[in-house]
Amino acid sequence: MNRTLIRWCSWMLGAALVLTAVGCGNQSQGTVREAQQTEAATEKPADLYHGSMGEEVTQSGVHATLDHAYLSSYTFNDGTQDLGVIFYQITITNDTEEDLSVNFMSNSFFMVADGEAFPYSGLRSARMITRQFGEDAEYFIDDIAPGETRQGYVYMELPADFEMSQLIYYPAAGIGDRSVAYSFEIAREDLEPAPDPVTPFDAE
Repeated sequence: MNRTLIRWCSWMLGAALVLTAVGCGNQSQGTVREAQQTEAATEKPADLYHGSMGEEVTQSGVHATLDHAYLSSYTFNDGTQDLGVIFYQITITNDTEEDLSVNFMSNSFFMVADGEAFPYSGLRSARMITRQFGEDAEYFIDDIAPGETRQGYVYMELPADFEMSQLIYYPAAGIGDRSVAYSFEIAREDLEPAPDPVTPFDAE
């Protein structure tokens, strides 16, 4: 079994657990999104640290740098609205003494578009990142060990006509602590155009 298939199976298992945990096993992803969105919009971190492209943000031994932010030309409709896509490339270093959970199960990432909160789109992340950047593209699914540095992609969906994007990263979300957040705010015109995807998104 190849690496991509193994990782994809892990994502799907995690997605199933998420749906079970919130009691929505037979509900649409849109319903899950709305529940997560409400949580994201109402929860305010006590400490918010702002970072710029290429600038390291650090607190309590977790370092994060936003290396690139790519705006895709691909848009789609999820049944309720037209959505656009941003791919963030981030480098995270874990200088703590514990494993660092960075994945959609831990709700480590959120997107704010024009003041409205959107959760990390974990159910589609692996497939979309692989199609955009290829089979070897790294994304955040496994824990980051103490002393380890990892660079990977984060896939986010937001309204297609957005003007201002803001990526929120909760470094301690994996242990249920959302009091600290790193914020990377970028206007639409300052995002990099994404390169052509390795595999077209609408390919079967």
